[in-house]
Amino acid sequence: MPHVTRFEAPWFLRINKKEYKWTVRVNPGPHSLLKSVPLSLILRDYLNVAATLSEAKKVISEGKVYVDGIVRKDYRFPVGLMDIISVPSAGLYYVMLPDNSRYISPKQISETESKYKLIRVINKTIVKGGKLQLNLEDGRNILVNKEDSSKYPTLSTLKIEIPSQNIISVYPLVENMFGIIIGGKNTGLYGKIVKIQKAQYKSRKYSIVTIQKGNESYETNLLNTMVIGEENPEIKVE
Repeated sequence: MPHVTRFEAPWFLRINKKEYKWTVRVNPGPHSLLKSVPLSLILRDYLNVAATLSEAKKVISEGKVYVDGIVRKDYRFPVGLMDIISVPSAGLYYVMLPDNSRYISPKQISETESKYKLIRVINKTIVKGGKLQLNLEDGRNILVNKEDSSKYPTLSTLKIEIPSQNIISVYPLVENMFGIIIGGKNTGLYGKIVKIQKAQYKSRKYSIVTIQKGNESYETNLLNTMVIGEENPEIKVE
């Protein structure tokens, strides 16, 4: 079904729920329905590149829009956290950052910054040939040598080139790194990770992370924390 009623659509979509009954539903892809925005709505309602859905479809079908360095011609393609949206013909480059009021929102970046992406390692598996497969948050997988497993801890953040997926840097989720909150009531807040209180239970979700920004401190659980740099963020957050 290509459409969903506006009242059934994810709460965070930047759409007027009183204007029309229906809105675009995302296709299956790297992000789920409840964690993504259709590419056409990004152009129309977030970036104002197109005035209507028809105009957005035309721009996308002409191959002018890239997501993570790859041309996407599906107007229902799901765009999610930390994805890079580029419209080179118009000199426009954006990253989808956590947002306290809208869950995720585009933030303009430079062309140079659009050449790489930050993405979390969700888990790791051993595959045929003795390789280690890193399973990343946006659905992609990267193969590395099994002996290098300790270099890529679960919930660490990779800085990768796009679209090649070459790994540039690895940022583990540990104290004194620069982090951003990607879920919960404090979504979008960022700062230095000053404390990680390990859970007494086996599940990581009970571990509490304290992030300090200026004189303010914020707490969230481990799964809602993403490292985005060492002393300073690798992407613009303000």
